[in-house]
Amino acid sequence: MTASASSMERLVTLLGGWPEHFEAEERKHGESLLSVLRRDRVLDEAVFGLVVRYAVHRAAYHRLSAEIADEQFQATDSHYLSGKEQSRAFHENKLLTLERELLATPYARAKNGLSSQTSFMDLLDEQPPEGGGGGKVMPFRPMAKKDRG
Repeated sequence: MTASASSMERLVTLLGGWPEHFEAEERKHGESLLSVLRRDRVLDEAVFGLVVRYAVHRAAYHRLSAEIADEQFQATDSHYLSGKEQSRAFHENKLLTLERELLATPYARAKNGLSSQTSFMDLLDEQPPEGGGGGKVMPFRPMAKKDRG
């Protein structure tokens, strides 16, 4: 196993691991996105949830695209989509929303005066202290409701 593969597995383990229903295709899409987010240092537990959702929809989109290409479906006179094409369009819409959310996350944090990354990534490569961890890590600041008074 290469060093990058083991570091990716370690990162996924620290973030909570892949869901049980993930197959090789979902893991492949998730790990490719994780490597980009890790390189840009904009990864934390909240963003990992978006990555998991993204990987599920991307894998489903690719599976449906392959099935549709094999069937060579031709549109009817009324231009309705087949059931598989409708499902693929649903996954495409979800992907667009998630991509927008993943790309906007660092900008939204910077706009609100927060750093673009939490201390989670900084602590990833360091060894734990001898006496154990004393500080608490909060991956993101919860949004507060505006006063409606």
